[in-house]
Amino acid sequence: MLIFTKKDLRFYALMIVMLLISIVTPISLNTNKIEETTSNAIDTTCILIDAGHGEPDGGAVSVDGVKESDLNLQIANKLKDELALKGYQVMMTREDENNISGLNDDSTIRSIKSQDINNRVNLANSCGADFMISIHMNKYEDPKYFGWQTFYSKNSEQGKRLAECIQSGIKETTGIDNKREALKIEGIKIIDKTTIPAVIVECGFLSNSDECVKLQDENYQTQLVEGIICGVELFLKRGRSLFLNF
Repeated sequence: MLIFTKKDLRFYALMIVMLLISIVTPISLNTNKIEETTSNAIDTTCILIDAGHGEPDGGAVSVDGVKESDLNLQIANKLKDELALKGYQVMMTREDENNISGLNDDSTIRSIKSQDINNRVNLANSCGADFMISIHMNKYEDPKYFGWQTFYSKNSEQGKRLAECIQSGIKETTGIDNKREALKIEGIKIIDKTTIPAVIVECGFLSNSDECVKLQDENYQTQLVEGIICGVELFLKRGRSLFLNF
C-alpha cells in the first residue's frame, strides 16, 4: 500500500495543474491561428462580377419593356456591396448602364456586342481575380418556364463546383423548390475563353410575367444575392485547405 503525505498530495496536484495548462494553451493558440487564416483567406479572395449586356445592348426584354441589362446591373451592384462588406475584394466589368466595347454609337450592334464580350474576357484574364460571376436574365418563347440556373464551362472543374454551390445556395435563401441543376455549356465566349473559373447565373425568366415582377423586387433581389454569396462561401470552404504552422 502507498501512503501519501499532505506535502505529496500538494506536489501531485500542482503537477496535474501544470500538465493541464500545457495541454490547453496550445489548443487556444491554434484556434486563434485558424480564425486568422480563415479571415486572411477571405481578405485575399478577389471576385470579378460581370453585369451582362449594357446599352445599347439591352439583352432580353420582357413584354412590358423590362430590360435584362438594367436588372443585371441592379443585382450585380447589390452583390458587389454585400461581398465587400464581408471583406472580399470585388471588381466589376461595368458599373453604369453602358457596355464596355469602347465603340461609338455609329457602330453596328453586332460589332458592339462582339467587342464588348472580347473586352470582358480580356478583363477577366488580366485583372487578377480568382473567379468570375456573370449575372444574366433568361427568356424563352414559352412563358411557363421560371427559376434561376447556373452555367459553367465543360473544361472547368472549379467552374462546375462554383456553379453547383451557387445553384444550391439560391435555393436555400429563396426557399423555392427549383428542380434545375448547374449545367455545362459550350460556345459561350464569356465562359469558354476565360482562364479563371467563370459561371453564368441566369437569375430568372423575363418571359414569365410573375417571375419578371419578382426579379424587379428589392427583397427578392436581396435573396438572390444572399444565395450567390452562400454559394461562394460554400465553394471556398470546400475548395481551400488551410495549411497551418502549429
